[in-house]
Amino acid sequence: MGHINAQTTASPAAEPPFYARRPILFTGYVDDFETAITAMEFSLDGGVSWTPYPTEAVDKSRGVNWSFVYTPPRPGRYLLQARPVTADGRPSPLVAGFPFEALPPEGTFGPSRIRAVGGNFADARIFRSRELANVTPEEASFLAQSLGVRTIYDLRTASEVAAHPEPFILGTKTIALTPAEGERRKDSEKRLIAGVIEKYGEPEERMCANYRRYVNEYPLVGQALRSMAAEGKPALIHCANGKDRTGVLCATLLRVAGAPMEEIMADYLQVNVDHADLIAAEAERLGAGMTAHERACLMSFLEARPAYLEAYFDEIDRLYGSFAAYTKNGLHLTAEAIEQLKALV
Repeated sequence: MGHINAQTTASPAAEPPFYARRPILFTGYVDDFETAITAMEFSLDGGVSWTPYPTEAVDKSRGVNWSFVYTPPRPGRYLLQARPVTADGRPSPLVAGFPFEALPPEGTFGPSRIRAVGGNFADARIFRSRELANVTPEEASFLAQSLGVRTIYDLRTASEVAAHPEPFILGTKTIALTPAEGERRKDSEKRLIAGVIEKYGEPEERMCANYRRYVNEYPLVGQALRSMAAEGKPALIHCANGKDRTGVLCATLLRVAGAPMEEIMADYLQVNVDHADLIAAEAERLGAGMTAHERACLMSFLEARPAYLEAYFDEIDRLYGSFAAYTKNGLHLTAEAIEQLKALV
């Protein structure tokens, strides 16, 4: 019987990643040189049910090029199966299958909390996360293969890197950027504890001061942005917790690209949602024995707050007169580099 000899191939018309609620175009080829192909059938439930799509009869000596569009309704792993139906009315037992994964178009991915900057995964080319010291194989594959990240910008201090070395992720390179004027040792085990934490001022006071210092102490912001502009490829930014240093660099990038302040602030504060469980766990661990005031101070260290980013941009205005002047004289970005950064976000 001719249908036994039918051969089918299937593949996506575009490279992954694929995302839930976004259409995916699959294309394939089938032939049976003994009889005509009268229909194609597709299944997404492991072959339990098949949906037929009639094809026009073709010459026995030619095959059929087919296409099929499917929009995954939710994130998850799928298997598209395809088989031809020949002129005798019976489907071929030779089935082509294409397994694929539909990723969430927004939110975070994996324990490192990888997420897109200024948009969803499907549209972004710049991403952010916590440190990658314990990156999982799934995260590494997601970064290098699905997102196409080629450069990772590590904003941690030398002591943080020494404590949790950056992993090697095939297909990527890492650029380590540490503060130019030495490093401030971060040791929450000694300073964010009962009886000590209030020495660092009222809630938000110390963090606002830290964000103002970022303007002078972190010329690495300009270095990172100039590198991103020059390469023009997908990149990931991270520090230790993915909140403050990462937040400042991402906020600066978005503002350089022309995003409105409300969008910049929303992107910055999203870390409180993405890391809500981690913040709660850290507050529980460090807050033992604290007074209500001490706990308020602790939470001001653990959370991103609007006042912090406002302090950062206010310090830029105080020192440079305007953000435009900072872009030119502080970040040393050319008009061409700014256009290249806009294209990335």
